Amino acid sequence: MKHSNQTAKLFLTSTIGVLMLGMVIRSNSLLQAHAIASESNAVDSQMESLRNSLLSSLRPTEQPDTEMDDARWLQIQNELELVYQDQPELLGRTRFVQQHFDPSARVRLLPGLDGQPGTAEFDDNVNGVVDDAGELGATFSDDLCVVEASQEPASQIEPSIVLQRGAYVAADQHLSPPTTRHPGRILVLHQGQDDAWSFVLDR
Repeated sequence: MKHSNQTAKLFLTSTIGVLMLGMVIRSNSLLQAHAIASESNAVDSQMESLRNSLLSSLRPTEQPDTEMDDARWLQIQNELELVYQDQPELLGRTRFVQQHFDPSARVRLLPGLDGQPGTAEFDDNVNGVVDDAGELGATFSDDLCVVEASQEPASQIEPSIVLQRGAYVAADQHLSPPTTRHPGRILVLHQGQDDAWSFVLDR
């Protein structure tokens, strides 16, 4: 009888210990998730504030420029960089890319770094075949979209899918004839050691 009681107590103690450990792990996970969410919100707030500051630094014009010469683009860059005058480190990790709309550009879906459609060595579409072309773009995979300007050769990577025609490309990709239906824009790219983000300034 005593042996049974000891066994029951040991089982109860072990169960309580496991439950307590689970609670600690769960609490730690929630704290980490909260910290990540708070950091993400802070970055979003910083980006929005920076975007508003950059937009206000651009001189308003009655009609958006469809094409800018080098002198005007340099002037705009200087105006944007003034926003960063108190944040030289941030400016050093930021690029401004002038873009215009290329109606014949290709938005192409390609396999990611693992080199396979979907997740490598996993049957994403559950059809009994691992890494077949139908898995391209599967949820949670590392597959990616790239924009190919109309003047660039088409990607030879297979499999691939052209999702749409028409996209913004870097302004050094000369269009013939240039499009005027879509205003130009400026892509702001930030690449830090632990973070990367981007947003667009419409002109």
